[in-house]
Amino acid sequence: MILLNIETGYFDVDSGIYEVALLVIEKGEIILSEHIAEVEDEASIDLGIGKGYVDISQNQFKKEQFRKVINTYNYPIVAHNVSFDRKFLVHYGWLDENYECYDSVRAIRYTNPHLFSYSLGYLLNFHNMNRPLNHTALDDVRALHEVILKINPTIWIPLYKVSPKKLKKIVEATATVEGQSTLFQNKRIVFTGASSFPRILMKEIAKRCGGIVTGSVSSKTDLLICGEKPGSKLDKANELSVEVQTDEWFIDAVSRDLDLETATITRQSIAVTTENAVGQINSTFKKIPELKGKSINIALLSHRIQTKVEDILINLMEVEEINKGATGSKVDVIIHTDDSNYALLKKAEELQIKTISLSKFNEMILNKKEN
Repeated sequence: MILLNIETGYFDVDSGIYEVALLVIEKGEIILSEHIAEVEDEASIDLGIGKGYVDISQNQFKKEQFRKVINTYNYPIVAHNVSFDRKFLVHYGWLDENYECYDSVRAIRYTNPHLFSYSLGYLLNFHNMNRPLNHTALDDVRALHEVILKINPTIWIPLYKVSPKKLKKIVEATATVEGQSTLFQNKRIVFTGASSFPRILMKEIAKRCGGIVTGSVSSKTDLLICGEKPGSKLDKANELSVEVQTDEWFIDAVSRDLDLETATITRQSIAVTTENAVGQINSTFKKIPELKGKSINIALLSHRIQTKVEDILINLMEVEEINKGATGSKVDVIIHTDDSNYALLKKAEELQIKTISLSKFNEMILNKKEN
């Protein structure tokens, strides 16, 4: 495989490409490492996310450098949320439309469907890899390589690539979407941004998959699907730690069970975990005896994650109290996001209150601890 990571100016393709990192992998080993970028301000590079580099989107020399690697080895490309990276690379002519791509997020989700997050940083913490991320392309792609070696996903499904024109024909030919699924069961979904994929179809698919489509982002939103120029809804989603995905990701997610090439849309029902079902919780997670009867503060988790963790704590751990106050230090335990750096945690340290990161809590409650 060829592992890939890019750093862009923003969510829109117009924001440009600032870094591209490639690792050519054979039998698990790195045989080639390529970092494609042009430094503008070396002092800013450590800030990550493309800082300190110039926009190389239209740089023909850099583009040929990239294509030389993929043409020499011709291995499938793997990236974390590959639909995002692919969108930029195809748009600027770095990558051919039909080049085979795989999403490591999806592969890892198949291996372990019960994680609270699948971000690269979260996966590193969950697997106790003790490796910080600096959000530069080469460092992140090396981290992805380590994660893949650790988890060893076995189910890899190629990214589904559908022409928006075909979906428009579907909309013209059919007024409704037939069949049901639980893929997005009870998930509150918001669509935003300009899209070549018809929104009316995507919203209908979301509803048929058990989703609840709303028009605005709030603390109750589970998923924001973005097209081009998503605007303030994306800012709000980032502020509330709502999961953000692209239109391409959404189409890819439903493509395994949905025949998007035909004029009649049908969908097979699939079984997924519903965190709010007590029976499912009991069969998926194990009890943590030391939490029984305790007072737990979860204020430092995002609203979306709070709901999931609260259900588990109440229905399975039999805790005495859930505290959501940002200053709530009169508790026994604080569960916090992995990247927390809040006054409440400093106060907890002074008061010798036990703190548990979300990834560690996730590891503790799973019946089979990942190795």
